[in-house]
Amino acid sequence: MAQNMNWFAWAAVSVVTTSVANLLQRVIMREKDSDAFGTAIIFQFAIAFLIGIFAIWNGFVLPPIGEYFWNFLAATLLWGLGSLSLFKANQMLESSEIAIISSLGIVITIVSSLLFLGESFNIAKTIGTVLILSSIFLVTEKKEKFSFKKGTMYALITTLFYGLAVTNDAFILRTYDAVSYTSVISFLPGVLLLTLRPRAIATFRRLRDMKFTKNMAFLTIFYSAQAVAYYLALHVGANASQLAPIYKSSIILTVLLAIVFLKEKERITLKLFSAALVTVGVLLIIR
Repeated sequence: MAQNMNWFAWAAVSVVTTSVANLLQRVIMREKDSDAFGTAIIFQFAIAFLIGIFAIWNGFVLPPIGEYFWNFLAATLLWGLGSLSLFKANQMLESSEIAIISSLGIVITIVSSLLFLGESFNIAKTIGTVLILSSIFLVTEKKEKFSFKKGTMYALITTLFYGLAVTNDAFILRTYDAVSYTSVISFLPGVLLLTLRPRAIATFRRLRDMKFTKNMAFLTIFYSAQAVAYYLALHVGANASQLAPIYKSSIILTVLLAIVFLKEKERITLKLFSAALVTVGVLLIIR
C-alpha cells in the first residue's frame, strides 16, 4: 500500500500540473498568429532546458541509447510528432473535442502495455477505467454531432502517438533515471522537429512579445513539473496501464479550472458529477 501511495502522489501532482498546462496551451494557440511547428520546437527546447538544469542538479545520468537505441528513436518520433499534432489540433478544434479524442489514448496505452510489458489489469481496474472514460465523455459531450475535421485527424495522431509513447517510456524507465530521461526525451523531439522544418526557427522572433514569452514560460514550468512527476510515478512502481487512466482525469480537472479561470460555466452540475466519477474510478484503479 505504501508503494501505491508513493507513485499515486506523483501521479496526483502530474494531474494537477497537466491541467494548468492545458489551459495555458489553449491560451497560446488560440492567437491568430500562432504557429504550431515553431511553438512546438520552442516548447520542447524550453522543457529540455528547465528539466535539464534540475537533472544536472539531481545527478544527471547519461542515457543508455546504445542499449535502447530503437526505444529512444521511437520515443523521439512519437513525442516529437505527437507534440506537433497536439499544437495543430489546438489551433483547429475546441478543447472539448480534443478531450473526447484524447481519452482514447487510455485504451491504446492499456492494450500496448498488456501486449508488450506483460502488465496485469483486473476487473476493478477495468471498471475504474470505464468510469473515468464515461466521465470524460459526459463532461465533454456536445449537443451537435461530432464531425470529422482536419483538426480531428491531428488529435487522433496525437492520441495514438502519445499512447504508444507512454508504454515505450515505461519500458525504458525500468532501468533508467526518470528525471534524466525527461530532459533527454524533451530535447531530442525538438531537434527532430527543427530538422524537419529549419525555417520554423523564424518563429523564435515571437519571444520578443512579452505576453507570448510569459505564457510560454508558465507553460514550460507546469508541463515540466507534470512530466517529471509522471515519469517518477512510473519509476517508483506504477504500471503504464494503471497510470494512463489516472492521468486522463486531468481532463476533468482542466474543465473545473476552466470554470473558475476561463469562466466556462455551462453545465456545471454535469461537470461536477463527472469529477465524482473520476474519483471513484481512480480509487478502483489504485486498489
